Amino acid sequence: MATWCSGKHKSPLLIFMLLLIFMVGRMQGRVCIEDERKALLEIKASIHELAYRFNIGNLLATWVDHGVASGECCDWERIKCDKTTGYITHLSLGNILSLEFEVDEYYDKDPIPLWQLNFSHFLHFKELKSLDLSWNYIGKPIADIGLEPLSSLKKLELLNLSTNYIETHIFPSLGALTSLKILDLSYINSYEGDNTPPFYDISEFSILENLEVLDLTQIGCYGTLQGSEAVSILKKLKVLNLRGNQFNESLITSLGALSSLKSLDLSENLLSGSFPAQELSNLANLEKLDLSLNKLNCTPSIQDCKSLMRLERLETISLGYNNFNKSIISCISFLPSLKILDLSGSLQFGSSFPTQELSLLRKLKTLDLSFCEFQSHTFNELPNLPDLEVLMLNQNNFNGTLPMAE
Repeated sequence: MATWCSGKHKSPLLIFMLLLIFMVGRMQGRVCIEDERKALLEIKASIHELAYRFNIGNLLATWVDHGVASGECCDWERIKCDKTTGYITHLSLGNILSLEFEVDEYYDKDPIPLWQLNFSHFLHFKELKSLDLSWNYIGKPIADIGLEPLSSLKKLELLNLSTNYIETHIFPSLGALTSLKILDLSYINSYEGDNTPPFYDISEFSILENLEVLDLTQIGCYGTLQGSEAVSILKKLKVLNLRGNQFNESLITSLGALSSLKSLDLSENLLSGSFPAQELSNLANLEKLDLSLNKLNCTPSIQDCKSLMRLERLETISLGYNNFNKSIISCISFLPSLKILDLSGSLQFGSSFPTQELSLLRKLKTLDLSFCEFQSHTFNELPNLPDLEVLMLNQNNFNGTLPMAE
């Protein structure tokens, strides 16, 4: 009887012990999901041809198939798994080939080397939160089938496709990624010769209501941001980078709906006319603004300049390489928290140093006035800026000793 009772209770105890061992194994990162492991090996196989072209051996060396029994893909490089479930949550596959090319060098290659990555491999990563595929020369398959396979990644919060060879018409397929918080599509669109770059409307991203960071640097956009109501859905957007596109000043009005925006980069576009003080004043949370390398050439009215007082958090502004005269300094002096100011390349300031105007910027810590062609004989004194720590005056025409403010 005792023997029967003992045997009766061994089975549940054995099951419990096996489950405990299984869970501990997962917590130690030693067990991964078989479908995910197979998908990883298929991804590695797909990049073999590109690696061969660049004469790179032993790529993703830890991604080795030792059969189902090994189950150790959570220990592989560039991968992070959930310690409890074993599902892959992070795939950091940026610059797999570890190549050091400038963007222009990449597009100048003939023919452009492309990774024929099949995005259907990612259908298996149901718990994926972060996917970095930047700098990988991904090409034609995306143009053929779009990014539809990624639509099953309902928990994806970060997607980085920067510096690949992707056409913009695939963007609508990103709409299903409703959990996305960070999206980097910088440097993805290449167009050749005199071909007109595709028109691209940022309002297509308005369905991504959880988006906080959007980088569209140099993807060939031009025109305006149509549909301010649609853009207003992006109420959580904090960082917007539109550097190096072909937008003009008409887009700025629609940006006023982005009430959470902290950083805005519109450098290297086609903005012209007056400094958009009134339009920017609606961005009450703005901390950093870059309007450099445009064609802005006019200071707004004193009333519009006073509207900048609403930007109480704006500490950094870059206005270099526009066509402003010295009056722009008086305008931005209404920014109550300005600490870093870049006015480099301001050739319209004239030969005399703007001492009087700069003295209004009492909280300034960093000032860049390089490449302004100031003359030494007109440089009588430095502005009285008590908090100034960094002053850049390189590539001007000064000689002798710089005067010091008392």
